[in-house]
Amino acid sequence: MIENIIYIIRWLNNRLKKYNSIFSKSLSVSITMASIALIFGTLPLLFLPKIIMLSELLFVFLFFTLIIMFFVFGKLGKFLALIIMFFLWGNWHGVNIINHVNYLSNQNNDIDVVIIGTPLNNKEQKIKVRIEKINNRIVFPPLYATWKTKESVCAGQSWRINGKVRPLHSSLNEGGFNLQRYYLANRIIGVLKSQKVKPLQMRCSVRQKIIYNYMELINPLSNKGVIYGLMFGDRSLLAADQAYLLQKTGLTHLMAISGLHIGLAYLFGIFITRGIQYFLPIKYINEILPTVIGLGLAVFYAWISGFAIPATRALFALLLWIYIKNKPARYFVWQWALWSIAGILLFDPLAILSDSFWLSSFAVLAILYWLSIFPLPYHLAKGVQGKIIGLIHLQIGLLVLLIPMQLIIFNGINIMGLVANLWFVPLVSWCVVPAIFVVFLVPIEVVQQSLLYVIDSVIALGLKPLPYLSTFWSEFINVPYYLFLICWLSIIVVLFKWYKRYFGLVSCVVILIFLERGSGKQFKEGWRMTVLDIGHGLAVVIEQNNVALLYDTGNAWKGDSNAQRQIIPFLKYHDITPIGVILSHNHLDHTGGANYLIQQYPWLSVRSSFGPQKTSAYRKKNNKLNKIKNMAHLPCFKGQKWRWGILTFEVLWPEKLAPISHNNDSCVIQLTDGYHKILLTGDIEKQGEKSLVEMYKNRLRSTLLFAPHHGSSTSSTDLLLRNVQPSMVVVSSARYSAWKIPSPKVYFRYKNSNIKWLNTAEDGQLTLWFKKEKIQISRYRYEIQPRWYHLWFGLPLFPE
Repeated sequence: MIENIIYIIRWLNNRLKKYNSIFSKSLSVSITMASIALIFGTLPLLFLPKIIMLSELLFVFLFFTLIIMFFVFGKLGKFLALIIMFFLWGNWHGVNIINHVNYLSNQNNDIDVVIIGTPLNNKEQKIKVRIEKINNRIVFPPLYATWKTKESVCAGQSWRINGKVRPLHSSLNEGGFNLQRYYLANRIIGVLKSQKVKPLQMRCSVRQKIIYNYMELINPLSNKGVIYGLMFGDRSLLAADQAYLLQKTGLTHLMAISGLHIGLAYLFGIFITRGIQYFLPIKYINEILPTVIGLGLAVFYAWISGFAIPATRALFALLLWIYIKNKPARYFVWQWALWSIAGILLFDPLAILSDSFWLSSFAVLAILYWLSIFPLPYHLAKGVQGKIIGLIHLQIGLLVLLIPMQLIIFNGINIMGLVANLWFVPLVSWCVVPAIFVVFLVPIEVVQQSLLYVIDSVIALGLKPLPYLSTFWSEFINVPYYLFLICWLSIIVVLFKWYKRYFGLVSCVVILIFLERGSGKQFKEGWRMTVLDIGHGLAVVIEQNNVALLYDTGNAWKGDSNAQRQIIPFLKYHDITPIGVILSHNHLDHTGGANYLIQQYPWLSVRSSFGPQKTSAYRKKNNKLNKIKNMAHLPCFKGQKWRWGILTFEVLWPEKLAPISHNNDSCVIQLTDGYHKILLTGDIEKQGEKSLVEMYKNRLRSTLLFAPHHGSSTSSTDLLLRNVQPSMVVVSSARYSAWKIPSPKVYFRYKNSNIKWLNTAEDGQLTLWFKKEKIQISRYRYEIQPRWYHLWFGLPLFPE
């Protein structure tokens, strides 16, 4: 009996050993391979036209199926299974954020938030909050929103908000900044619209109190925006001209607490601790204390920035570096870089949408690549001069290797960026940031105030050459993708020395890329009209052979305009030269960008229905346009007709120029290419429409109608629609219009008339190609850049 029991135990033990061996082998996928699989698995989030909407049950089923596949297949099967698993993980994050946006925008909910933004005054403002709970259910992964409130609030407080979320939304145009992608990369789901609010915890955070205290010292300084950005990682106080100079010289990265700043904090802590250890007995000298102090200072710097996303990523990479450094096994630096990138994507797959993530990742990889392929000779690296030469050597590598990323993200490069970085980065790294740490660590107001004045003077010195260096900025918008492919292919070829073994193959790939690009070139027949997505306003680009006329120029506000944000970037993106501007009437949402456009393109002629006049009323209303010297002004009133290329323009309205141009004085133009007619209506209202119909009747018939007055209820009468009989209508409007336009009544009027509805708020930029009888419609959200993060979030504008 005992012998049988011993036999069974031995048999089970042998079996367990066998299965344990199989199980161990099945897990034989290295961390490096898993990291590569993770990066490949999340990359599709950049390009997916639609997110795969999986139910939670199906998601769990697929995930466990892949786990089983992982234990069954060989190495390649495991690698592919990991890629699919990580893709599902990233896809789930996308589904989760979309579901939350749709749910929270549909009805009122109790939303518990923690304020993480740092209000600097008690005025009404938008502040950033983290959503903790929805109807008492914990939110994971974390989501953020902005809250516009008149309440006196501070960071660290908790509030219960009963209300809805106004879903994230932004203008989308070619060449413009993709704000909607930025929101999703930072997990910002929209703006909270509160019905009722209730405080849950009213204590301000220690960080908010620290910021309040330092603001009293920072406010009198001339460069307070830069200092505030370096101390707290917040660019909100940065002056517009300084922000422009920093961007055009490649120094914007200094204004966000990220890898450089966290690394400096860590090194500063080590340096200070090593200095103290110099005076201590030998038994107190070790590596642990400097590492702990350095890490503590890095954590503090990340904390004082509010654990901003770039700072948190850098802190994660630093922790991984310290962990690897203290392991007995030997690891390569590139493994640390790869694991750091993968680790960030594991915890936050939506980081793949972030420009800052790509810039910081490529910067680290560029440094490692440059130092491994083109190391600095030993004899040049000696002494103090070696440090300076090493810095120059490193900056040259970064300048060269980051050109593709700069062209993709910033649409240009500055050849003097090397000089700007060699001048400003050492000042910040060796003088400003260490002084900031001393300000934080020495709680003596006189010392802090003196150091801040020194910091202000150093920054002023650093900014002096930037206006001159910024003039070397060169824009390369819409650079062909194959050039980036060749750049990165060249880097890989050199890194792995494929040019020695596969020279013929590499040459063929390069030739094929060029041939494919050449075969893709087609003659652009016809002409096109683009309606830019600018919110409430109008900006139309009428283009033939890369030359354009503009009909209206959008809005303007303090220090900015639609011309700067959308119109000029679009023109540069397509290498279009504007030759003239037609201003429909003198309201700011139509004329706001005119000054900026004429400053950028001084040769522009301006045609309008409100000038030039010598009356005092005109001067008062149009004083901005009067300041533009050498401006060729052309009138726009009934009876004028001209031909430009294949297009014929005819002005139908107004009957005469008006010193003060109102909606019904809009310059109404009908243009034709011989196949189609387009009616540009400005902001005419019912009375203006009635006058047009009485005057022209069936002559108004057009293929395409621009909805008068952005589709408001004061326009688009049945009388106009019966006489124009358009097949499609274009509306330029904002999703969240203060005037609630376009009107649902007008929308259904067009729909019931079987007129195709195109709205910039819903579709983004609208481009219509006119090719003889054919019209090709391209919408930014659906045809031009069909991406899941460009889609419409929340309820439809006009529920059926």
